[in-house]
Amino acid sequence: MATPLTPIHCLHGQGRRPECILCGRCLSVCPLFAATGREELSPRAKFFLARAVAEGRAELSATAAELLATMCLSCGRCENACPLGLCGPDLVAELRAAHPGFAGFLWKLWIERAGLMWPLARTLTRLLPGSVPIEAVGRAKGALAAMGSGDAPAPWLAPRTFDTRRRGQKAVLFAGCVAEHANPAWKVSAVRLLAGLGLEILPDPGFTCCGCTLGHSGAPEAQAAMQQQNIEAWRTAGRPLLVTFCATCRCGLRAYARKDLGLTMDEIGLWRDQLVSLADLLGDTSFDIGPGAPPAVRYHRPCHGAGGNQDLAFLRRAMGERLIFNENETPCCGFGGLTKLTSPDLSDAVAAMALAIYAPKPGEQIVTGCSGCVTQLRAAAPAGVVVGHWLELIG
Repeated sequence: MATPLTPIHCLHGQGRRPECILCGRCLSVCPLFAATGREELSPRAKFFLARAVAEGRAELSATAAELLATMCLSCGRCENACPLGLCGPDLVAELRAAHPGFAGFLWKLWIERAGLMWPLARTLTRLLPGSVPIEAVGRAKGALAAMGSGDAPAPWLAPRTFDTRRRGQKAVLFAGCVAEHANPAWKVSAVRLLAGLGLEILPDPGFTCCGCTLGHSGAPEAQAAMQQQNIEAWRTAGRPLLVTFCATCRCGLRAYARKDLGLTMDEIGLWRDQLVSLADLLGDTSFDIGPGAPPAVRYHRPCHGAGGNQDLAFLRRAMGERLIFNENETPCCGFGGLTKLTSPDLSDAVAAMALAIYAPKPGEQIVTGCSGCVTQLRAAAPAGVVVGHWLELIG
């Protein structure tokens, strides 16, 4: 007999989450459903199954739970669409925590030991046992290899005047895993901009991963440990401005104020106030457009950055009409953490749909403010179309 998924029984039996009313609003926003038409991949289907398990009408084996847990991009769009605020990624994270398998362990290890794992991405297959298909990770290598700066766009924006209203304020940069270990040029560019703004840049006080990906991968204890380490590092630095340029990092860090991580009541408000995006800090900084500028730049709005979206306002000021963005067409890139490793077909289908929506022409560029989105779209972009973080455009 299949092993029932006990944690789902407990969660629903104790009433800690409202029951899905099966309205289907999540279908219209789920990137996996949009790209495949398969409703079993939708948040509604996952919540329906969870209810059936909780009521004893179905059992979910460990193998099935592991498979189901890979089929979510953790974009969070369903939560915004749901009238009850139900979050598919939260449900899937619980599945991963209950039956993580090697896929969850690998992602946890990958983030925790980023300094080791990013450079070894090309030989990742040597680390995999039979429980994770070798060909699945092998087919994800294009995106992993794309994390490096080799395919980055050449700079064509140059600061002309800096907004120095925050001159003299102390600030510390939270660069994030990809900038620290795969694209250090992003960090160099960010530090140069902060110096131009007149901020006093403090040394890294010992930050680690923001923990966002660990939570989605089903490793809540490791996530909490990293979050608390980052809080202590911020305290050690004197609670300065905490500057980030990655939408996922910003989303993950903002969540600290909503969790019981040891922040005092005064610190909760200060944490919210001091956490700022680099794009916001640039304010009225003006830029000159160089001769190497593309004819058009298509802005990809990260799923995690949809709430604040500071990058868009900044890029519009810097690029003017050259920047193309349609509020009604904001596809997910499909990177989705574990999905990229364990279900590359699904991940690739979502990326292909996003690029079909953008329909970039040769010579155009796609720009975004999320390291994961850069990774995914850079690997999937058609010939002649360059994808990059906006920091890479600034010389």
